[in-house]
Amino acid sequence: MHVEPPKPEDIKSVFPQFEEVHFLKAGGFKAVYKIIVNGSTEAFKIVYIPDISGADPEVSNELKKESLGRVAREIKILNDCRSPEIVKLGSIQPTPVVLNSREYVAYSEEFLDGDTIRELIRQSIRPTEQDLRLLLLSLLRAIRELWSLNFIHRDIKPDNIMKLNRKVDRSFVLLDLGIAFSIADTPLTFDASNRLPPGTYRYLAPEMLQPGFRESIDFRSDIYSAALTVYEYAAGQHPLSKSKDDLIATLSRVIQESPKSLREYRNDLSPFIIGTIDQMLKKIPALRPSNINLLIDKLGEDI
Repeated sequence: MHVEPPKPEDIKSVFPQFEEVHFLKAGGFKAVYKIIVNGSTEAFKIVYIPDISGADPEVSNELKKESLGRVAREIKILNDCRSPEIVKLGSIQPTPVVLNSREYVAYSEEFLDGDTIRELIRQSIRPTEQDLRLLLLSLLRAIRELWSLNFIHRDIKPDNIMKLNRKVDRSFVLLDLGIAFSIADTPLTFDASNRLPPGTYRYLAPEMLQPGFRESIDFRSDIYSAALTVYEYAAGQHPLSKSKDDLIATLSRVIQESPKSLREYRNDLSPFIIGTIDQMLKKIPALRPSNINLLIDKLGEDI
């Protein structure tokens, strides 16, 4: 978060019905808390609506409109999605609040008990092939659900996927649709031609860094990001981004370099899973798998 996240006591002063409030994490313009409300545990999210002090009033208004639009879009998607692989809304409806003279929109989602893929990578967890298949299968089902609603997630990465504890029928869940892209609605990004697309650049598909990408992208951009995530989980490292890279170096690799085959790091995995990940990471979208239902069926055969 670009501003100091509100303290739990500040949250509780505005939402006195919360029995407990515990800060969990912050990033970008969003902070997340663990709350107990009406005896149930939920994840409470608060999104900062930027106020660009000193900026042209029209620019400031457009950026505020964009931020509010993204929150509204995320809520709509979560409300419409039925896939268990996508996080569900909680009991707190979107609520505008002012804390410490700053504007926010607050709402809640279900609280998921588990670790993010990022946390597992940091713990040097070496996943089995079965685990990798389950992760990829969960991501593909989520991508399929979003695409059926004309959306692309656009921010699939290890930080946005939770591996649940003690959930056999729901192993992995995709989070955070705050920058989801709609192929049907009016674009939300203000002055898009002069701005890089929102997202985490080391996980963006190469075509999303090209001018005019909004005219031609489809679910295969999410497929690419899903493959990067599975690759990093399997190998313990990102196939293209280096820890000391600056933004230009990262973008250059994303656009120009092909990652090494996953086999370089995990020769214990089957030719099928290796070949699938390698194909999903093709630079040209037309070379990636285009029949998502067939891919889901094949992945599910041995699970």
